[in-house]
Amino acid sequence: MTVEDRVEKAINMHNAGGNCAQAVSCAFSDVTGVGDDTMFRVMEGYGFGMGCMEGTCGAISGAVAVAGTLSSKGSPEGKTKQATYKLSKQILQKFREQNGSSICGELKGMETGRVLRSCQDCIEDAVRIACEVLDLK
Repeated sequence: MTVEDRVEKAINMHNAGGNCAQAVSCAFSDVTGVGDDTMFRVMEGYGFGMGCMEGTCGAISGAVAVAGTLSSKGSPEGKTKQATYKLSKQILQKFREQNGSSICGELKGMETGRVLRSCQDCIEDAVRIACEVLDLK
């Protein structure tokens, strides 16, 4: 699947009613091995900025979930936490640099009235950044 295919899948899922975290994470189901139904359920609570726009953008949460799914060995003995944290940090930093924030409410301009990025743009950015950081071309 190409980057453009992933972006399209994510935007389509969001347009169908999925939240930003669900849209981004499900766009990678072909490489994570986690079906859309399971990923959709797991990521449901991460949308809307975890806490009604007060927390991390759901699109970033979705990208970080993909990083963990691909990087983790699935047990403490796998000793993959540091590698996964590094990938997560890269995703977060690149998103912040590109968009000026990683907090949903700030991105949507809830206090300032100035929208930094739309949900669809955040989804597209998160998919593209995840592809870059995770080397999924």
